[in-house]
Amino acid sequence: MISKNIMKTDEFEDSVYYRAACNCGSNKHDVTIEFEINYNILYLNFYKNIAWCSHWGDLNLFERIWKRIKCSFKMLFTGYVELEESFIIQGEGDINAFIEALEEGKKYLNKIK
Repeated sequence: MISKNIMKTDEFEDSVYYRAACNCGSNKHDVTIEFEINYNILYLNFYKNIAWCSHWGDLNLFERIWKRIKCSFKMLFTGYVELEESFIIQGEGDINAFIEALEEGKKYLNKIK
């Protein structure tokens, strides 16, 4: 049984989905975990929305605009922008729930394999 901050969202014949909530309280930081079986190979996929914001930090208006221009040029000329975002699992109970979700998803797919 999955507990605090971990929820099974969907179950199909070849995959199962879980949502793991970030302990910061914002649902924008949640992670979707997908267990999938395809050609007898088990896959574990993580999906997360990542955002970039020019308002982070103590910047004035001109510094924010310059930051946006630099990011836009990097995207224009290199084709990508590297981003990083955190996902917080706090406390032993939440960590155990996350591990339990991983184990349950693996068992589910091994059962149908």
